[in-house]
Amino acid sequence: MGNVAPGCTFAQPRASAADKPLNMTRRTFALLPFALILAVAGLTACGATAPRVPKDPSTESGERTAAELFRIGKLAADRGDTVRAEQYLAMSLERGFDEAKVLPIMLRVCLSSSRVRAALNYAEHYLREHPDDVHLRYLVATLHLGLRQYQEARLNLQHLLRVAPNNADAYYLLGILESDTDDAEAVRDFRKYLELAPHGQHSKEVDSRLTDLMVRSSAHQDSRPAAVVIERTAKSESASDSTSSPVAKEGTP
Repeated sequence: MGNVAPGCTFAQPRASAADKPLNMTRRTFALLPFALILAVAGLTACGATAPRVPKDPSTESGERTAAELFRIGKLAADRGDTVRAEQYLAMSLERGFDEAKVLPIMLRVCLSSSRVRAALNYAEHYLREHPDDVHLRYLVATLHLGLRQYQEARLNLQHLLRVAPNNADAYYLLGILESDTDDAEAVRDFRKYLELAPHGQHSKEVDSRLTDLMVRSSAHQDSRPAAVVIERTAKSESASDSTSSPVAKEGTP
C-alpha cells in the first residue's frame, strides 16, 4: 500500500476539507452524480491560522517520518494548498503511512481542484486491495459516470450490488445510468430504490424520474399502432401488386 497511484499530477491551489475516516457514511457518497464531485470535495477552507507548511517538500522531507509528512500534508489541505497537500500526502504513502487515513484527504484535495481523474486513480488503487469497500466503490462509480465512462460505472455498481445487494443508492445510480439507453431497466432500478428506501434522500427525484419515464414509454407505445398500420398497408399493397402482375403460363412461348 506504500505505492502511489500512477498518472497523478499536481493541481492548482483551491480550498479543501479536513480529515474524515475512509469509511464515510452512505449519505456522504449518495449525492447527485454531477453535483457529487464538488460536494465530496468539501469546498470550505479551515482558516488561515494553521501552522506553517514547508515550501519545498523535496528539500525539507528528507529526514521526516511518514507520520510527519502526513501531518504536514493535512495542514496544507486545511489551508487550501492542494499542491503541497498532495505532494506531502503522496510522500507519506511512499514511506508506508496508512493509506486508509491518507485517502479521504487525498480525494478531497484532488476533487476540490477539479482533478477527477487523479482522484479516480487514487481511489481505484485502494480498491484493488479493498474491493469490498462499498462506499468508496459507489464514489468510484459516480466519478466514472461523471467522466462519461458508462461501462466502468456499470461494472462498479454491479460489483457493489454483489457485495451489498440491498444498497438503494446503487440502484438509484443504475437507474440514472440506464435512463438514456434502456427505459425498462431504468424503471426497474428506480422502483427497486423506492422499495429499499421509500423515504430516502433521492425518493422525490426518483418519483419524478419514474413519471418522466412512464410518460415517455406511453408516448412511444401510442406511436406504435400507426407505424404498424403503415407497415401492414405497405406489405398489403406490395402483395396486391405481385398478384395482379401478368404471369406467363407454363409452356407458353
